[in-house]
Amino acid sequence: MFPQTLSTWIRDRLLDGSGGGRREVDRHVMEVYAFPLRVYFLGTRDRALGEPDEVIQGFFADRLARPEFFAQWQASGLPLRRWLMNALNFYLKELRRQNQRGHPGGEADTSEPEAPGADPAAEVDRAFVVSMVRAALRNVQRDCDLNGLGPHWTSFFEHFSLDRAYADIGKDLGVDAARAMVMARTVRHRFQAELRRMLSIDGPHGEIDQTILSFVEGGRS
Repeated sequence: MFPQTLSTWIRDRLLDGSGGGRREVDRHVMEVYAFPLRVYFLGTRDRALGEPDEVIQGFFADRLARPEFFAQWQASGLPLRRWLMNALNFYLKELRRQNQRGHPGGEADTSEPEAPGADPAAEVDRAFVVSMVRAALRNVQRDCDLNGLGPHWTSFFEHFSLDRAYADIGKDLGVDAARAMVMARTVRHRFQAELRRMLSIDGPHGEIDQTILSFVEGGRS
């Protein structure tokens, strides 16, 4: 069955009669799932149909405009990632038909051979991990900027992403190494909390769950 937390989160927002809840759901889906779907598209035989970003944006514009799109997902019993993959496949078939109508002299085959040994579901899951972490980082950086914690974000990012020593970061920020470490850990806690919040919405499972949790619980000191 689909993750109940995600289903409930979407259902509650769709009950908002103002339309704001649906827009929030649409933003969340595009933010978290655009990259995994792009990876999936590039692994299909239809990757010659168009530029990946344009194809995925066209898919979202078409499917998310349908009032019953999420109700149909909930009725399917599929995880949202799988539902979106299936929906994208149907969308690609529609693009193929449009392309064929544009070639009246015969059916143009824009497909390419499948990549040997590729596991589309596994590729999407790996991309989903990356997308979740990126989204959490963007949210935390924005929160730090809004709350006057820009230097804290700098310390966190440069230590955990660029592997810089706290002593070097501290020199740039005008603080000692111990203070730079405290600043970075403050943001790391915010990042962990944000990733947990996002996990509670999207509810991954199995190996993907363990992969993301390693970001939450791990990290250098």
